[in-house]
Amino acid sequence: MTKDFVKGERIVLRPTSRQDLSFLQGLWNDGEVMRYVGYPQGLGIDGQGAWRWFQLLEEHRYRDRDRQHWIVENESGRPIGEAFYKLEQDYCGYKASKMAGIDLKLARKFWGRGYASDALRTLVRYLFTQGFRVLVVSPSLANEAALTLYDRLGFEPKHRFWAEETKAEHQVWALTNTL
Repeated sequence: MTKDFVKGERIVLRPTSRQDLSFLQGLWNDGEVMRYVGYPQGLGIDGQGAWRWFQLLEEHRYRDRDRQHWIVENESGRPIGEAFYKLEQDYCGYKASKMAGIDLKLARKFWGRGYASDALRTLVRYLFTQGFRVLVVSPSLANEAALTLYDRLGFEPKHRFWAEETKAEHQVWALTNTL
């Protein structure tokens, strides 16, 4: 866990704060953003639900060192997405030591501008410097943009599985730190 900001070329990952809940609520309620994770109508989360989520995040942030949630900001300091990692030992059937499951979501108006590549590279670099050896993601096979991004950044497909929550086939992709 870090309290510090993690800087990329054009983005900054900063720890999520209470002031971010309105932004996250909008992100999570956008069906286009959430469709590949099983919520094509969005999560339907209200302010109270976002607050409960944040309280759990805060509990884990100070008790555990196995996860972190950031807001992705663009070069003008505007929130444009979220990034997350969690220590894993068995990720959708894929097992490795010193492994973190990661996730990244951007608000729609920031798609196709290179922010996802920058945020993912920044997250990867940070987690490898923190001692993680393997990073894993499990995108829906229907999410072609995500699959292209993971492939371009060196993630390798490992195995496919059916995700009940999305009613779709997903694939675990892994990136191993070879240093």
